[in-house]
Amino acid sequence: MSATPPKRRSSAEIKEQIVSEVVSLLWGHPLRDVTVKMIMEGTGLSRPAFYIHFNSIAELIEERLAVLEQLMVGATLEWLTTTDDDPETLRSALHGLIEVVVENGATFRAIAEAATLDPRLAKTWGDFMGQWDAAVAARIRIGQELGYLSGVDPEWTAFAINRMNATVLIEAFGKRPQQDPDTVLGALFQIWKRTLYISK
Repeated sequence: MSATPPKRRSSAEIKEQIVSEVVSLLWGHPLRDVTVKMIMEGTGLSRPAFYIHFNSIAELIEERLAVLEQLMVGATLEWLTTTDDDPETLRSALHGLIEVVVENGATFRAIAEAATLDPRLAKTWGDFMGQWDAAVAARIRIGQELGYLSGVDPEWTAFAINRMNATVLIEAFGKRPQQDPDTVLGALFQIWKRTLYISK
């Protein structure tokens, strides 16, 4: 009786395996040191299999960042869209962001570091941060119109606190061992709340 042949993996499964290998490699290597050869040796697949799914490592990283952005939007959507004056909604949003970064900290660190040297990834990272700046600035304006957020400049305040978030979260969770998420959450929440809310 012949052995059952192994199940052939789908293209989507192979693509996910390649992405997972890159995510794993980034915990121990800066993005500039990760090569297609390293990635494919880790997957056990041939080098050409990479180029079936991606034109470059930069393209893979851009796709991965887009996936993570959607997770972050899902985690923060309630605070970004609510008119509620309860800062606990903000705490919940920050908690959700931290959960995403704890799982994917090396990827965020790798992109932020690579953006200082790679013009393509610099634009990708800048666009990513710029979208968050616009979303937070819009949220600040809503709270100001309703009278419970302070009269700060929405655009520059959004820019400043988002850059603070990125720096702190990458420092805390972009490498191992990671810091305590609850401690980081407490610090960020107090800064955001005291900066934005008038009487909470």
